[in-house]
Amino acid sequence: MLRPEGDIKPATYLGNSPSCYSNTLAMTLGYPVSVQTIDAISGSAFGYQRIGPLPLFDPPGWDPDQGIDQALLIMGVEGQRLTFEDPTEALGTLRSLAENGPVFVGPLEMGLLRYQKGSDRSTGADHFVAVLDVNDVRVIMHDPHGHPYASLATEDFMTAWGSDTIGYAEGSYPLRTGFTEPVGTMAEWAAASLPFALNWAEGNEAIRGFPAGNVEGLNELREQAAAGTISEVTVAVLRDFAIRLGARRRADTSDMMGSFPELADRLSRQAAIIGAAQISVIDADWNLFQQQMAGVVALHDDIVDTLRKLV
Repeated sequence: MLRPEGDIKPATYLGNSPSCYSNTLAMTLGYPVSVQTIDAISGSAFGYQRIGPLPLFDPPGWDPDQGIDQALLIMGVEGQRLTFEDPTEALGTLRSLAENGPVFVGPLEMGLLRYQKGSDRSTGADHFVAVLDVNDVRVIMHDPHGHPYASLATEDFMTAWGSDTIGYAEGSYPLRTGFTEPVGTMAEWAAASLPFALNWAEGNEAIRGFPAGNVEGLNELREQAAAGTISEVTVAVLRDFAIRLGARRRADTSDMMGSFPELADRLSRQAAIIGAAQISVIDADWNLFQQQMAGVVALHDDIVDTLRKLV
């Protein structure tokens, strides 16, 4: 008898995933906090939203900038988020900051980072990098999308950094600096993140005019799968990005919530179901996919109920 994906014994995942903002913060914070911890306290694991045709396994209204703000707040870390109207001032500030260590830069336009294969035009994809060195000719950075010490012509970097294609970005040429030392323990951070998690999971930050998210959004995705009406763009995002990241976020958050075993169990089960849906999308097995999303829906309701008991 086959064991359902949601009943598989949980195990810590180590490996690659497209968590660029968490990787970038871990590289630039200046203190040893893991990528998994940052992602777990960012709130990213507690929901589902659709932006246009893009299906994303993070909560309605959530974006990486808000996730970073939340993680820093929970860790007791202070810092500055700077933006610039003048590109010359932006470049000069970045150059000066990079002399003292890696600098958190982003969001920027991923499609214009030409060292990445196929990146030759704006796509609206957000990205974050740790800038290491700057001069008038080139910028050197650690790009968490698999490119350590990536080099890009300064002019090209400034075009990507100053792009206006990232919908949630506030201000031009954004960077973060001046991080203070984290305060507390991972157990304390996990407990402090619970009220934020409930707020996200209940959909309280949903943006007016955006498609419905969480359970309603997942049911919409299920209906499209059952009817065979999922768009090519939606399929591509599920296949190349959303499923593996959604599963990773829940697996990492489950690991951190070990002091809250009921919540950890539900997150781990949800991670396993989402991860198993990868092959369903590749095989275009939409009947199985919609059944898997039904499991994600049921577990989302369980997660909300569990969080309400904990908060």
